[in-house]
Amino acid sequence: MSIINFIEKYRKSKRTLFTTPSHGQGDFVAPQTLKLLGHKYFSCDYSEIEGFDNLSHPSGIIKAAQDAAARIYEAKSTFFLVNGSTSGIVAAMLALLSRGEKVLIARNCHKCVYNGLVLTGALPIWLLPKYNRDWGIFESVNIDYLEEILARNKDVKAFIMTNPTYEGAMSDVYRISAVCRKYNVLLIVDEAHGALWNFNKSLGTPSLAQGADIVVQSLHKTAGALNPSALLHISKESTVNPQMIQQALNLITTSSPSYPILVNIESTINYLNSSKGKMAAYDTVKNVNRFIRSIKTIPNLDVYSYNNDVTKILVKVTNMSGFELSDILYDNYGIEDELANEKSVLFLTGMGTTKSKLKKLEKALFDLTSNNIKIYQNSYETDRHFVPVEPRVRYIPALMWGKPSREVELKYALSRICNEVIVQYPPGAPILLPGEVIRKEHIDYLQSTNRQKIRVFV
Repeated sequence: MSIINFIEKYRKSKRTLFTTPSHGQGDFVAPQTLKLLGHKYFSCDYSEIEGFDNLSHPSGIIKAAQDAAARIYEAKSTFFLVNGSTSGIVAAMLALLSRGEKVLIARNCHKCVYNGLVLTGALPIWLLPKYNRDWGIFESVNIDYLEEILARNKDVKAFIMTNPTYEGAMSDVYRISAVCRKYNVLLIVDEAHGALWNFNKSLGTPSLAQGADIVVQSLHKTAGALNPSALLHISKESTVNPQMIQQALNLITTSSPSYPILVNIESTINYLNSSKGKMAAYDTVKNVNRFIRSIKTIPNLDVYSYNNDVTKILVKVTNMSGFELSDILYDNYGIEDELANEKSVLFLTGMGTTKSKLKKLEKALFDLTSNNIKIYQNSYETDRHFVPVEPRVRYIPALMWGKPSREVELKYALSRICNEVIVQYPPGAPILLPGEVIRKEHIDYLQSTNRQKIRVFV
């Protein structure tokens, strides 16, 4: 029986509960919450009471739902994540890495890898993917560079990478996984933004099908689920032990998981896997492609379209910074983008992206590049852009945790040891992490953002 069917049947039993959650399935809801959300969300919010399953040790309806998902994704095991992809990445690191073991990490990975490094005590080796200065984004992982690093560090235990990137750039995971197998390295792929790939292969090939050992996906990014619905998959061919992943998840996941989120994870997967859901995903991609073809005709506007997932629409306008474009769209047209940098603006699309939304954005882009909106050349600072540099790791994050620190003015920070997490968010890729040497490039960038101080190790 599915989770949703079980809850529907349980509700009809009308049992009297003296258990958590104390709202009593909607018998009490704070007035403002009730006005905003209504009763229905609360009516399916249960704790792990008699008859319900336990996410920490699934043996009933949750296990059945996860097993069904594993068959859909062609995985050895699939785990439902109620704490988002962050919990999946951290759990994978906890399951595979021990203190002092080397882990290779692409520098454009989400900041949650820092959490995993603190908890595992692993030694990070950083790989800097190709960087596109014209667009201000990381692109694909250079496979020759990857092999060069692994050849120099033959004791690396795992490689963590992002595919697709936040902005949609894709790497050749098939060749990357082959290199990892050659050096006996486990491959963990953060595929948070590729959750639709299994249901529309025109977007990209799922990393699990390309040889990755562990893949983490965010259903809320493009697949239309609630925040923070996510999945962790283990490949059928991988040596990774599912029990180790379960134990790691139990360390960091709440003991009171949200049944509304579990229901939403299950029902989202089942819908997308149905003929109706696949058609809806097909229509979504078709509408986005039609939109991209249209805006490509706009003078002075360019769309990033090199080896990328089209659900991430990255645009730039001649003589206009991404920050300025973002502000004009927000102030003049009521349109909010996902990310802006010095060069470009990112619009995320997914199952909830309607034709009307795309039409509104299309009209705005045509309008602002016409004579109706004046383009102010160089009206924004042009140095608010950080070009990534190779990190110099002096101490691993686990050793820096809890160490004394103090704030110093940036002008006195050169060559000091950083003791705070500094990221560009979104996309959440680290600029500086605790234990890394502060370089001139870091100081120049931070000063351009009007920051005055930084926390350093003392």
